[in-house]
This record gives sequence, C-alpha cells and structure tokens, in this order.
Amino acid sequence: MVRKQRFISFIPPLIQALHTGRKTQTRRLQGLDGINQDPDHWVPLHAAVTLDTTGQLGVAFQHLETGDRQWLPCPYGGPGSHLWVKEPWSSLVEQHEDGVERHCVAYEGTPRVGIRTPGCLGAVDHIRYLDDDTDLSEHYFGWPLRWRAARYMPRRFSRFTLTLTQVRVERLQELRRDDAIAEGVQRVGGGLLRWENWSATDGQNGASPEAAFALLWNHLNSTRPWNANPFVWVLSFTVRHVNIDALDDNSSSYTMSSQPALTVAGGAS
Repeated sequence: MVRKQRFISFIPPLIQALHTGRKTQTRRLQGLDGINQDPDHWVPLHAAVTLDTTGQLGVAFQHLETGDRQWLPCPYGGPGSHLWVKEPWSSLVEQHEDGVERHCVAYEGTPRVGIRTPGCLGAVDHIRYLDDDTDLSEHYFGWPLRWRAARYMPRRFSRFTLTLTQVRVERLQELRRDDAIAEGVQRVGGGLLRWENWSATDGQNGASPEAAFALLWNHLNSTRPWNANPFVWVLSFTVRHVNIDALDDNSSSYTMSSQPALTVAGGAS
C-alpha cells in the first residue's frame, strides 16, 4: 500500500481553472532532471507508474545506447494519492461590530474567496465568500494588500485537494488537443473554428490548444522549454474544494497486486 500527501503549486490563472472545473491535468518535471539532461537517449520501459520491489511508485528508464537502466520514483505517488494545493495568498483583518478582530485569508486566483480563522495563527474555522463589493486592493488598515508567494502557504489555508486518478510519464510534445484542454487551456474570442484562439493566461493566445499550452509551459519552465521536449510526469486528477485535513475519504490509498509487464514505448518488448 502506498499513500502520498504532498503539496503542489499553481499560478492564479490555473487556480481559476481548478476553481471552475476546467483543469484536470498537470505536467511536472520534478525528479526527472537526470533523464532530461539528454532525453533523446532514454526511453521509459512502461508509461504508467508501477511499484518496484521496495514498494515505491515510479518508472524505469533504459538508455538506448548503453542499455543502462534507472528507476525514478514519482514524487507525487500514484492513483488515490492526495495533493494539497498551494497558491498566492494574503492575510486580512476584519473589524466586526462586536469589536472582535477576525483574521482571514484571501486568494489572488479568486480574490473574493477566503478562509476565516479565529486568530492570526489559529486553526481553520470554515470557508466563506466575502461580499461582492469587498475591496481587496486595500488592507482594512489602509495598507496595500500584498500577495504572498504560494510556497509560503500553510497547509491549513489550502482550499483545494487533488486526488490522482492516473500518473504516467511521457515526452512533453506528446501532448494532444484533449490534454491541452484538460490542462486548463480555453477558447477565447469567436468566429469560425479556423479563426479561434486559445489561452491559458491573459495575453498568451495560440491558434490551437497545443500552441497555447506551449506558450504557458515556456512561461513557467524556462530551463526546460517546449522545444527541448523533456520527459514529464502527467498527473490526472479530480478536484475537491476542501482542505486536505477535512477530507472524509477512505480512497487515499493505492495498491497494486502485480506489476505490469515492462514494455518499451512503441510496443517493443
């Protein structure tokens, strides 16, 4: 049995895609640095993550020239693992009629949604929606609202939990149209299909979902750009609008009774 509870970060436009249900996939580089030094000379022996003899989930790679093999564990676990989401955030203080100051958290991705806490460092109380006319451009004491980087978000302030449904490894440019749309790319503008544009973030439009995702990828991954075609973990997931510690769910474990046969991509055994 393998169980993982790791965090994962997203930029605000992709948080919006999670919030509206448009994003059900993400591609990540973590743990693949060695292979991606020369990705053209390596091939995965199986696409989906599988268990090794020590119970780790991952993928075995083989060097095309030397025949050497490397086992790379997946840092995100496998189907059934939970990932709690980090995102840019900021703390606020509300002065209520009863004279009590209450602290809450605002989110840059959807700035009118907050988690109220009974004290600056207290435990999460409940999720609520701020009033539509709440002006979050100014702190309640008149100071500018400053968004804090996602990496500093405490676990208790996370409001999305992802449950992995599939984990595989592939080259980045194997992305298909449906994959790009599952990554959160959406159609913008109107007109005939051949005139349509697609975008994942403001100001980054492509003539196809794949082209729009490539622009997004290059914006987020300058060291391993689209043209380098690195290997990536492809994580498919469902989204729960709940803190991971509030899950009432027994489906967080993943078991595999036997390992699938090791096959080289392309069908060769």
